[in-house]
Amino acid sequence: MIETLRNSSARRAFTLIELLIVVAIIAILAAIAVPNFLEAQVRSKVSRVKADLRSMATAIESYVVDNNKYPPENWASPHLITVLGGQHIPNIMRLTRLTTPVAYVTAIPADVFAPNDDPINLMLPHTFHYVSINDPLHPGDQVFFLGQNDEKRQMMWMLQSCGPDRGSDGPASSTYWQFPQYDSTNGSVSIGNILRSGP
Repeated sequence: MIETLRNSSARRAFTLIELLIVVAIIAILAAIAVPNFLEAQVRSKVSRVKADLRSMATAIESYVVDNNKYPPENWASPHLITVLGGQHIPNIMRLTRLTTPVAYVTAIPADVFAPNDDPINLMLPHTFHYVSINDPLHPGDQVFFLGQNDEKRQMMWMLQSCGPDRGSDGPASSTYWQFPQYDSTNGSVSIGNILRSGP
């Protein structure tokens, strides 16, 4: 009787080989599923950024209707902070004028791709980078173009997300600006910024 119970118990238990096979199968399934999940997550964030940029573009153009000019990218005030490289960035969000005193948008959306170690983002909210030719600190010295072959289309303003590579990819020149655009066909996490410009 005791021998029979032992044999029955032995038949019900898993061997080490069986456990290793199960672990290997789970690891293979995880290796397949995790990249797909991360890919879907990046695509979702890109869609969100594009929707936010679209909303911000509507707000900027609505601001123009009321004020006959685009929001300046810098505020000519003593509250400027000197960041690395001597670049002057306002102490508040560049697009705050879109929320007060008239609320063209209820809140300035965050850039989900903004890197945490960016010295600018350590001091400012993680929002989109905004540039405009209507800058009181640098009047008339900026011309914006998208890409390398779009020189016929000059922009009045531009919003920029860092994109999935979380890097701010921009030109060295401050007077002739061409920006590489993110293209998902180059890979979900590839070089380039997600841009919106106008008018």
